Amino acid sequence: MSSVSDDTESSSHFVTPASDVRLSATQQALAGSTAKGATKLILYPLDTFKSRRQARRFGELQEFRHLQTLRGVYRGIVPKLLLYSPYQAVYMSAYITARDHLLQGPLGDSVATFAVAGAVAEVAGSAIRLPMEVAKLRLQLGAYSNSFQAFKDILMNPWRLTRGFVPQTIMHDCSYSACGWLFFESGRQWLYSLRGSSNLPVYENLLLGFAAGTLTSLVTNPFDVIKTRIIGSSSETPPGILSTAKSIWRVSYIWRPAMDCTCSCTKSSSFK
Repeated sequence: MSSVSDDTESSSHFVTPASDVRLSATQQALAGSTAKGATKLILYPLDTFKSRRQARRFGELQEFRHLQTLRGVYRGIVPKLLLYSPYQAVYMSAYITARDHLLQGPLGDSVATFAVAGAVAEVAGSAIRLPMEVAKLRLQLGAYSNSFQAFKDILMNPWRLTRGFVPQTIMHDCSYSACGWLFFESGRQWLYSLRGSSNLPVYENLLLGFAAGTLTSLVTNPFDVIKTRIIGSSSETPPGILSTAKSIWRVSYIWRPAMDCTCSCTKSSSFK
């Protein structure tokens, strides 16, 4: 068994994952974007189901009956697949770069390093993720008739994306990324310490990713519901974050509980 100290950064107790040693940031970004793209394609129907339940006050799905076909549950997959790989490449590169720089700073190997690096990565990738998520969500909810209309509307009215920056990027994406990496990296470092090695079996990485994704989804699900209501709104002037949260709280549905969290956790089963 190799010694943990062999893989430890000189200025902290952070153990560098073996994959970070073998692969460059670019290679990790490409691998991550390919893996996540395949995952999104397979689990996309669950994402559609979740979005439609969250978008309506009591989770009713009757108005989406005409979209319950194979083509209907995959509405929005085109912008997702076209933009997700470049987004994931930017995201992973930004995360690894930010994490490695923060490890050398005053935060050291504290959990704050992973959380801050995760938030930084989301902001870096928001130029790609924001239009992707807006187009995908509004296609899932039937606000756009097809992908061409979605892209045309975004190109013709780019200012509309700015109103989704706070609920989508700052409130949901940054909190999700910060929590996810905090749970994942903390758990991974604990396993490295336990095993005395920076090499983990595939099944342990899968279980760790599932656990991190599950906890993150449970913690951030309220933000997900609020974000979905705001971006999916058909109003020219979408509701604000506080007013949306209050309206959801009144019917005790901010945690849109078991079914939606199950969908989110399943989609997040491979966090990294």
